[in-house]
Amino acid sequence: MKKLLFSLIFVLVILPLQPHSENKVDELPPCSAILEPTKNVPKNAKGVALIYTIERKFNDERTSLSVHALHLPKPSSFGGYDGYEVLAYIPEEISWTFSLSPITNFGETTWVGNLDEVSPTMRPTRIKVRTINTVTKKTGPIVLEKIVKPC
Repeated sequence: MKKLLFSLIFVLVILPLQPHSENKVDELPPCSAILEPTKNVPKNAKGVALIYTIERKFNDERTSLSVHALHLPKPSSFGGYDGYEVLAYIPEEISWTFSLSPITNFGETTWVGNLDEVSPTMRPTRIKVRTINTVTKKTGPIVLEKIVKPC
């Protein structure tokens, strides 16, 4: 009987003292992934994806995904394409796409872009960079890709 009474007191006194988050999602640690070139893409082509939780106005949390790609061939070298876009997804669940913008310095073009609209509880498990015709929205070959391990 004493054990039962002690257990009841313990539950009633100790458990309410445990901190509870106020609608905050448990923050996942930041992670990054190196995007590797696919077949028929120069081996110098590489990219990096940075994935982490951000806090926005009004205590709104989201997952930010940004991609930085270097030494990519001109999109037109693959046909009628004039840009690159990112396809990030969780197979059979959800996908996100966003454009990469070219930044040219000293004759070299770096392609960069980000998306801050991913649910704070979700992170893509596959990331691909592919060519796109920005007028027709037709997508082309994948030039960089990575299967992201949970982090």
